[in-house]
Amino acid sequence: MLPDQFVVIAVDHPSSAGTIGVFLDELRAERGCRGRGPTRGRIPYPELIDRLGAPKMMRLGVMHDRRLIAVAAVDNNGAVALAVVEEFRRRGIANELVKVLDARAATLGYPPLHRFTVTPARLAG
Repeated sequence: MLPDQFVVIAVDHPSSAGTIGVFLDELRAERGCRGRGPTRGRIPYPELIDRLGAPKMMRLGVMHDRRLIAVAAVDNNGAVALAVVEEFRRRGIANELVKVLDARAATLGYPPLHRFTVTPARLAG
């Protein structure tokens, strides 16, 4: 379970207007290395950022001190795209967000979730 200072929200709710744009801009501005080896995945790829902002997705996010720090989006086929801002990575936030997203998607009748990749892969858990 996420600590009390972290709150899961529906990103597209009117009360959250503008937060997804700021979040995506923050991801685009990250500095670091792309590629293979130990640096692989250190910054989000443009395709992932575009997917997180795509229309017709169910999006949940994690807020911390009025700042959107993580977003998970699922399309009608169950493909999940997820990103966490750099300073909050490796804290289990993504794992907890996927648990909430999986429960919400199942309630709404989505197919089984899988990662947004070229070839679908089942989510662990």
